[in-house]
Amino acid sequence: MTESPASYTDVLIIGAGPSGLMAAYWMARCGVNARIIDKRGTKVFTGQADGLRPRTLELLDSIGVVHRVLHEACEAAEFSFWGPGEDGRLERQEQHPIHDVNASPFGNCLLNQGRIERFILDAIKDCSDLEVERGVIAESLEYDETLESSGDVYPITVTLRTLSEEEASPSSTGGSGGVRNGLFRSNITPDDWDDLIKKSKERPGNVETVKAKYLIGCDGAHSWTRKQLNIPFEGSTTEHIWGVVDMVPITDFPDIRRVCTVATDHGTLLVIPREKQLVRLYLPLQAVDGTLASLDRSSITLDMIRQKAKQMLKPFDFDFKICDWWTVYQVGRRLASNFTKGRIHLAGDAIHTHSPKAGLGMNMSMQDGFNIGWKVALVAKGIARASILATYELERKRTAQMLIDLDRRLQPLFVKAQEGDSAESAAPSNGKETLVDVIQLSIAFSNGYVCHYGPSSLVHKGGEDIAANLIPGERFPPAKIRNQADGRAWWTTRLFTGDGRFRIVLLAGDLRREDQRQRVVTFSAHLASAGSVLQRYRSEGEKLDSLIEVITIHSAPVREMDFFDFPEMLRLFDQERGWAYDRIWSDDECLWDRQSTGKAYGSWGVDRIRGALVILRPDQHIGWVGNIEDVDGMTGYFEQILVPITA
Repeated sequence: MTESPASYTDVLIIGAGPSGLMAAYWMARCGVNARIIDKRGTKVFTGQADGLRPRTLELLDSIGVVHRVLHEACEAAEFSFWGPGEDGRLERQEQHPIHDVNASPFGNCLLNQGRIERFILDAIKDCSDLEVERGVIAESLEYDETLESSGDVYPITVTLRTLSEEEASPSSTGGSGGVRNGLFRSNITPDDWDDLIKKSKERPGNVETVKAKYLIGCDGAHSWTRKQLNIPFEGSTTEHIWGVVDMVPITDFPDIRRVCTVATDHGTLLVIPREKQLVRLYLPLQAVDGTLASLDRSSITLDMIRQKAKQMLKPFDFDFKICDWWTVYQVGRRLASNFTKGRIHLAGDAIHTHSPKAGLGMNMSMQDGFNIGWKVALVAKGIARASILATYELERKRTAQMLIDLDRRLQPLFVKAQEGDSAESAAPSNGKETLVDVIQLSIAFSNGYVCHYGPSSLVHKGGEDIAANLIPGERFPPAKIRNQADGRAWWTTRLFTGDGRFRIVLLAGDLRREDQRQRVVTFSAHLASAGSVLQRYRSEGEKLDSLIEVITIHSAPVREMDFFDFPEMLRLFDQERGWAYDRIWSDDECLWDRQSTGKAYGSWGVDRIRGALVILRPDQHIGWVGNIEDVDGMTGYFEQILVPITA
């Protein structure tokens, strides 16, 4: 065993799952000195999570990779509900579309976690040399709380050890007595080939001491980081045992390529269609005989899962020859009492666990990492005040609790009731609630259309009379708008790039009216003044929009305005790149793009003549809404968040 001298990093991330990679993306994008370690010798290739909700896809669009997801994923277009008919035979009872085209440009997509990790890793690589250090574990953690509020210090000390290949290699089976998970170059997507080979930069047994300013623990349900902090993980594990299998089905069941539930006397089967003709099944495995049968998880085999699926899908035929991955799990619902301790933050499964029934686990984890990532990155860079880090737990803990409550309502609807099963007795249900009811009532939350972020330094509530549907704390509702310079239609989810910048969105209204034009000219003159937020928070040598970008969306038709009609502050000039043609947009109908309807102002609840002023956080959540004249309110928002540049 060799020990290296202590090294220093601004941010250390433990765990390279979805939440850790999202946090690492922000470090790479914002140029933070950071490291990310993971105990596994390779990334995930098969199995694990597989569902992406619209809000998560919007975030992936903001970092420039959603097109890769859509290219490979299976779109979940319809949801079917099956159950016994009058004759007792299975029949389709209801069928509903899944995608609400008015709420998001994206629907629900299904793709294995390994591919999603690949896309985020590539986004990181595009803007940084930050790489995951695989086969490395943390063995000790010390945190000096006396240095917590000091400036440029390193209160966190972590000892890292490089594992041997045997220690770092994941199990080659999907579950007990399982099948090979098929990790061969011949059936792995080519851009993952290099990851089949462990490339540790250190020799096994190497021990290193790392000093860090901030630590983000994304190391799963059995989080080592959480345990070192002695943060309770409150909740329980139910008696329910579930099997999960990814396979290529051979069946005459009509809806095998639709998301569907199949309610039977043996519990409810969940069918999830996937990429490459794969289908995932979730099925209850415990005995259903009126008592709580004790079932040894280690005794379960793939053939037992096969036979259970056959039983539940009768009278339809079912079998498979190709199995990509399988596992067995028990439902555990737990929530960490705290998400943060000083400069150490936890994300993903390290702070909340639940069943996969709601299809939200990976989504919530990625959104955790996205939330804490940009905040830590800007604080570590000295751009934002450290006080904004307190908003992470404020925002994400309530969301996690809502997810666990939803899971508690869903779980009994998948498992046939058993006498003495108290695990679900606290479920908030009126006893008549059906699976369809729960899904339809929770769809806005599940898809991420609402998140209920409360008031804080980053969320100033108010402005309902100015923009009824632009609610501070919530995401900016996506719309497809047209570029003034070239007329192309573009989604706001891509326009508001995840690059670490705040945005002032000037909804400029109808500039064909002289009075409205004067309001916009006055606002632009303020932006150009020495006291504006663009000037006050710009570092020497940096561009005027390096931290705060101004995007203008007016309501006049594109053909009735010209790019050069707008004040210069709204279309900044660069000596090398010319005018900023991507800053002026119109809420105008596009004849060759049916999604660009010219109705964005209406969906936002904004007056098409007078417009509004909106501040967006780097994660596309609304921070503040005001009138165009309210430069004091706009300035006050940034004063609570950003660190002014001192001479």
